[in-house]
Amino acid sequence: MTTSEIKLSKLLENGIEFSCQMCGECCRGFNEGEVYLYQEDIERLMKSLNLTKKSDLKKFAEKYLKVVNDSFFWKEPGAERGKTYRFKNVGFKFTGEDEYCQFLQENRCTVHEVRPF
Repeated sequence: MTTSEIKLSKLLENGIEFSCQMCGECCRGFNEGEVYLYQEDIERLMKSLNLTKKSDLKKFAEKYLKVVNDSFFWKEPGAERGKTYRFKNVGFKFTGEDEYCQFLQENRCTVHEVRPF
């Protein structure tokens, strides 16, 4: 039980601790980062932006959201072969050369109070 897969899962076993430092770094992609959203995140953001209609949801999604293709590899302990799992997430669409969140202005989140989980 000393494979890298086991070590990685043990490392992440209790989750990753994060506290916002108001620096804006997590709101930039640089081809590496993503800000994923849950349904509740989208509902909270739309409410704060006074978007209430289904047509508003479509406009919101087209402007701010993207589908993120993701994957992870898992090999059971002692198994000869593993499997790659592929799935899709919803994330913020980053823009500009430094791939920033559209709600980021002067390194500050303009929707900080209702930011995604």
